[in-house]
Amino acid sequence: MKNKRYLLILPLCALFLFNGKKYDESVIERIHLNVNICIEGQDCGAVLAESAGSDTDSKLTKLYAGCIACHGAKGEGGIGPSFKGRKSDYISSALVQYKNKEERGAQSALMYAQAAALSDKDIKDLSEYIITL
Repeated sequence: MKNKRYLLILPLCALFLFNGKKYDESVIERIHLNVNICIEGQDCGAVLAESAGSDTDSKLTKLYAGCIACHGAKGEGGIGPSFKGRKSDYISSALVQYKNKEERGAQSALMYAQAAALSDKDIKDLSEYIITL
């Protein structure tokens, strides 16, 4: 029950913190996501194919998209810790611990759902991708 409270409190905190504030360009750039929206009936497959790159890069980019809000687009940190200077073994072992719902710090509960959706291969690939940011 305690973990479910976080699911209710976190969006309310985000709404409170970000409601109506003006941010400098560095913050906006850090949280900006490039997204292509395709409306049914439009021919936008060519645009998506050009921007996607390789299938592996696309999958890893999608996996990391869930991390950006807290860890930053380049892994520089924010609400969550920075990935700079970390090794892939450290990141993968942390993700495995979160997947197993082990306590690692004050914000562990926020990571449980993120890690639970990852397969072992996803964790390995994502941890290797993160150190290249």
